Amino acid sequence: MMNASDTLDDADRRVVAALQVHPRAGCGEIGRILGEHERTVARRIQRLTASGIVRPTALYDVMRCGLGSSVHVRLEVESGASVRVAQELVSRNDFRGVITVSGRGNVLWCEVILSPERTLHSLMQSGIPGISAVRRLDAYVTLRTFATVAEWHAPLLSEKERRLLRESAVQPISKPADRYPISPTDQRVAEALIKNARISLTSLAKELDFSVATAGRRVTALLERQMLYLRTEIEPALLGLLVEAQLCLKVRPAGVEAVGTALAALPEVRYCAAITGAHNLLVEVCLKHEADLYRFLGERLAHFADITEVDTELITHAYKRGSVIKDGTFAHGGEGH
Repeated sequence: MMNASDTLDDADRRVVAALQVHPRAGCGEIGRILGEHERTVARRIQRLTASGIVRPTALYDVMRCGLGSSVHVRLEVESGASVRVAQELVSRNDFRGVITVSGRGNVLWCEVILSPERTLHSLMQSGIPGISAVRRLDAYVTLRTFATVAEWHAPLLSEKERRLLRESAVQPISKPADRYPISPTDQRVAEALIKNARISLTSLAKELDFSVATAGRRVTALLERQMLYLRTEIEPALLGLLVEAQLCLKVRPAGVEAVGTALAALPEVRYCAAITGAHNLLVEVCLKHEADLYRFLGERLAHFADITEVDTELITHAYKRGSVIKDGTFAHGGEGH
């Protein structure tokens, strides 16, 4: 298996972290902020994107766009069937995420996007068409997302560097509406950004037969309203974060908002959402070592009196993240695994 240190050096990782903060930042801007030459930054980005290590993409807020609802599904599958089932699921457009975790039995966690025409009842009653190896299906509806995978960045930059990068990015409005039904035209813009978040406005305008000004206005509106999140996808292991864990937290109802908001602001937290079920907060964290996870559980979470129970599972393999299919080439399970 390829070692993370063989693929990216420290300067590469800092460039990737800058792209995570501002996926559309220009090479000159990144170079100026990080103290690198523009051409050096451009070569690094070209190498990393051409190899597939880094993918500039985007992620819908499906609920805000009126495209459906997000449901986290826990699947228990027959012994020895998890790899086959996962591979079958990643090819489905309605499955946005597929991971395997440690714990009891053969377990897959998936994020499913239910279209407005498909009901939660049908998912629970009919299961997943064509998948026969599932022994049990538990579904948990996303009620509120505090931190998306698109907003996370590796903690490799200074606060000043992060601030300078954010200053030139499109700023979201402070209180977006719960719903902005997306038009077919804006969906075409969104799909182009999902394909390549760094596409220039000139190329986007040419591809969609717009003026450059119109392309710019539509991109800005999608980002300001948080209908779409730009995202720089990379395996956390390649940034030195070899341990990923999924935490299912039981939080007193009155404390969910405060706990979710506070956790979303922590650099270790890659994803945080309120969900239905007894464990009502779902959190993903990325850390360097198992000892860091131990400290996170014992120190970070200990500050929250409203957390009454924690169920911790290591993420052992990612097959799909935010609609990006992963081949596992750069996956790690922690040092010594």
